[in-house]
Amino acid sequence: MIMGFVGLTFLVVAMLSPQVSTRLPWILPGDFRDRLRMSDLVVSGIISGTAQTGVRTVDGAEAMAHVASIRIDRVFQGSALGPQLRFKWFSQHMRVEKGYGVVGVVGSVPPLANFRPGKRYLLFLKRAGSVWQVAIPVVAIEEELTATPPGGSVCDLSRATTGERYRALAEELEDAALAQPAPPKGMTGQASTYFSSIFDLLGACAEHFYDRFASSTSSELREAAATWLDLIHSRRLTCQDPSTQTIH
Repeated sequence: MIMGFVGLTFLVVAMLSPQVSTRLPWILPGDFRDRLRMSDLVVSGIISGTAQTGVRTVDGAEAMAHVASIRIDRVFQGSALGPQLRFKWFSQHMRVEKGYGVVGVVGSVPPLANFRPGKRYLLFLKRAGSVWQVAIPVVAIEEELTATPPGGSVCDLSRATTGERYRALAEELEDAALAQPAPPKGMTGQASTYFSSIFDLLGACAEHFYDRFASSTSSELREAAATWLDLIHSRRLTCQDPSTQTIH
């Protein structure tokens, strides 16, 4: 499915040749809820293996195709039809003419998909004929999670209310953020990469989560959490059922 064009361009600098650009024909989700809306199936689990299957044309763009297997431990949306699932995912493919060598890549690009065996992810999938594939090719919209689900968590939330799913997803992301090591001086680290997604899901109900970083040894991480707290306070947002509130 062609989702549109974005102005995100890879500039490949090749020896003895003009610059070559490759455009990604996929619009990035505006927020975390967009990821859910564009997905037929949302699950979490551990990647048990992945293999490259060759170059494919996806929505008019060339990409390197892979197949991966996941051991599912939770279902948040849709029906997985079993504890094991195989799906297609894609990485960036760069064509270089014979006789030329790529010496560098420059440009501002989103994170690219890279599923690693043994790691647990929150995975967003859509149907592609008779198979499952990632909801957006090449671009990483999955989230890496902790090795095990939160204690006492519900495994199948496919029939839960929207609010219950949002809270369960946020709990997974909170655990992943809190499990990150203290960042190096001058950096916010990986924990801060979960901040916007948690706000997208919970709105003002995420205040308790950001408060937990108020005593971080990293001044940058403290400032990042304070930014989200300021947003909640400046808009005078109140905690309510996340499925009924408008947070943007």
